[in-house]
Amino acid sequence: MYVNNYEDAVKGADIIFIATPVHTIKKVLNILGDRIKNPHTIVTDVGSTKKEIVEYASKFKNIFSFVGGHPLAGSEQTGIEHSTPELFKGSCCILTKTRSTKPGDLKKLKELWGELGASVGIVSPEKHDENLAFSSHLPHVIASALSGLMRGKFPYTMFSTGFEDTTRIASSDAYLWKDIFFSNKKNVLSAIKNFKEYLTIIEKDIRSNDEGSLIRDLNKGKETRERIQKELKKMRTGSKR
Repeated sequence: MYVNNYEDAVKGADIIFIATPVHTIKKVLNILGDRIKNPHTIVTDVGSTKKEIVEYASKFKNIFSFVGGHPLAGSEQTGIEHSTPELFKGSCCILTKTRSTKPGDLKKLKELWGELGASVGIVSPEKHDENLAFSSHLPHVIASALSGLMRGKFPYTMFSTGFEDTTRIASSDAYLWKDIFFSNKKNVLSAIKNFKEYLTIIEKDIRSNDEGSLIRDLNKGKETRERIQKELKKMRTGSKR
């Protein structure tokens, strides 16, 4: 059933999902704070940052129960025309836990995401933002920077499939990612600093013609990626059972 107002949307709801960009989640929480009448109602979200949102939601703890969520699924495309019923199958969803999180509500959401085909991980909002700054937010920074660097460099027909693969997520919505970067500013800046330091190591290998060191550093990346792929494959296989 489709409704276009908050009163009808929350009426009788046991669980409410906020599926909006990060910068509007607080506004929606304010509206829900005035509309929800049942304190047992569970409110959750799908935002890419958690600490700021979970802390803000704590002001409504006597009105509804909030559990921060972040499904690690999707693509660079936006809009309902790109929706798919298989979106969460084989994916991972992160749920956040704080001292005030109700175990029963966390269990309900874990089971719900499991029914959608996702494996569920539970961490603190702080740990979520620290980890995702490296595994999700930094890749977007790098893809956008690399793509922007190539603007007007040479004919676009000379770009390889490797460039396409590496910069795919640069096609994501800039306004959405602007809000994510600002919401997780400290951790994103730390991730960028770490990346620049590692990039400098490879630069030194090439500058000094140190073949042995360059091969070791390149193999570190290769081995780490293969380990990540192995773990992701294991997770995706397990979530389909």
